[in-house]
Amino acid sequence: MTKIARSQRLTVLGFVICVLLIGYSMQDIFEDKPSGCPADFENTDQGAQVFLMGTIGGVYSDPNRDCWREYVVQPELDKLGVTYYNPVVEHWSEEKAREEAEAIANAETIVLVITQNHPSFGSLAESGWAVLSAIERNQTIIMFIAKEQENEDSLRARKIVLSQANTLNSQIDELIMVNDLNQVVEELHLLYGE
Repeated sequence: MTKIARSQRLTVLGFVICVLLIGYSMQDIFEDKPSGCPADFENTDQGAQVFLMGTIGGVYSDPNRDCWREYVVQPELDKLGVTYYNPVVEHWSEEKAREEAEAIANAETIVLVITQNHPSFGSLAESGWAVLSAIERNQTIIMFIAKEQENEDSLRARKIVLSQANTLNSQIDELIMVNDLNQVVEELHLLYGE
């Protein structure tokens, strides 16, 4: 298990706090969304190999929520015979939060995707804790954070998260940073087969 120095933990904690403060200060994060996505899919159980976290961009039934999981990553994981947990649910509850926490703790790999289609403040805020927890549990984390975003506060938060992640990337083998969704898929293929 990789041990993280106190200074690394403080660095991760610092950038999570910055992202949370930026996100909290935003009041217009629920604007019209430019993408489209099917609203019906099935989740796997908490024992899945891969946990899919990141941009949602709307509630479950929103036809404009982001669909990177359903259209890009899940089909590839299906081809590889790899189980996955998609945390997007129709009705969020405390029980679902506990289920999600169990799934992320048990996964071998965490795929963290923040697309350019939505500000994704919640996902940016969660990213630091996800990386820190993944390192502590010796999990692999594949991270793609789009560098483009129309919302200035989201763009600033992305720069903070990417700066901190780049600092850790050279020190942590389990952190795999990529530049687009195609590279996420390539890394999954390297980890799980083909």
